[in-house]
Amino acid sequence: MKSIFIVGSTGSLGRESLEVIKKLGNYYKVVGITGFQNTDVILNQTKDFDPQYIGMKKNYFEIVKKEFPGKYIFDVEKDLEKVVLDAVADLTLFLSSDITALKSIDLLLSHEKYVGIANKESIIAGGEIIFSKDKQKYIIPIDSELSALFQCLIGEKKDAVKRFIITASGGPFWERDIATFDKITPFDALCHPNWRMGKKITIDSATLINKAFEVIESHFFFGINYEKIEVIVHRESVIHSMIEFIDGNIKALMSTPLMYFPLQYAITYPERAKNSFSESRLDFEKVGKLTFYPLNDNKFPGFLTALEYGKRGGNFLPLLVAIDKVLVDAFLEEMISFSDIPHLLEKALSQFDYKKVDSVSDIAEVYNEGILLCEEMIKRRVK
Repeated sequence: MKSIFIVGSTGSLGRESLEVIKKLGNYYKVVGITGFQNTDVILNQTKDFDPQYIGMKKNYFEIVKKEFPGKYIFDVEKDLEKVVLDAVADLTLFLSSDITALKSIDLLLSHEKYVGIANKESIIAGGEIIFSKDKQKYIIPIDSELSALFQCLIGEKKDAVKRFIITASGGPFWERDIATFDKITPFDALCHPNWRMGKKITIDSATLINKAFEVIESHFFFGINYEKIEVIVHRESVIHSMIEFIDGNIKALMSTPLMYFPLQYAITYPERAKNSFSESRLDFEKVGKLTFYPLNDNKFPGFLTALEYGKRGGNFLPLLVAIDKVLVDAFLEEMISFSDIPHLLEKALSQFDYKKVDSVSDIAEVYNEGILLCEEMIKRRVK
């Protein structure tokens, strides 16, 4: 039996991962779940999967304890590192956003435990620390693009790689007139044409900042130079990434744009299992054609800004994810416009000078600096 601990079980990816586990059958056992304050979802998941460890915000302990008195209920904000290590799961999935799980990821990797990561923020903010050669072999990517690269590399030598080609859908505004971007509402931006995702990543996909994040992730995850990573717009989202080798051959991973695929691969890795989701089969006749376009940097300036500062490394990595988080939240709350996001991202990042970051504690400190500065900028309506 393979034991699974899910950090972020109440979010969209967490719920989908539990669907995958349910479909896979009794060989997979959920030993731990964490949420924050969504007690209804936590209670239902506990009832369905019978985990021993349940993490959530302390204010909500009593509700869960009353329903499940025999469970180990812990403060997800304070005790996550200790619990994920004590649980000794065969695989821990980090599916929540923010960098709060970074210490737990680093701790598990230090103890040679397998982790599946969909947490972009932790990968980027901690990229210079957690991706040592000794630790890298215990990390399984869950982002669809990185999972595709990961799978295409199996059986290949890294020095045979000429380039990584990461695909981007272009989001909901690829064909929209840039002159109308100030009129884009949160509702508009949350209507992604191909993917069902959480609000934060959906907005990042609309600005294409998410695609810059994936380039940075790929750099750290696979130890490949930025010069060898390219992005191409592929509207159908059928090809998730490609690798061109020095002999001219190209490998591509294709599937219906559903997160069930990378989630299941991470859960069953290094094996493959039958996928029993009826809507998941790729119908080439229905797709009809696959199209490719160059990325329009002028229309989506956030991509270049995020990538430029990500390449600088050091404190700019946690600052990038912190400032982007504040901006996305502000847009969703209609405090700033869609066009303000890339503008204010550049404005906020330019306030800082490069500084080397040496520890997870340093990352958290820098991250909080970014949050505070950007929140203050928005309050003052800096344009």
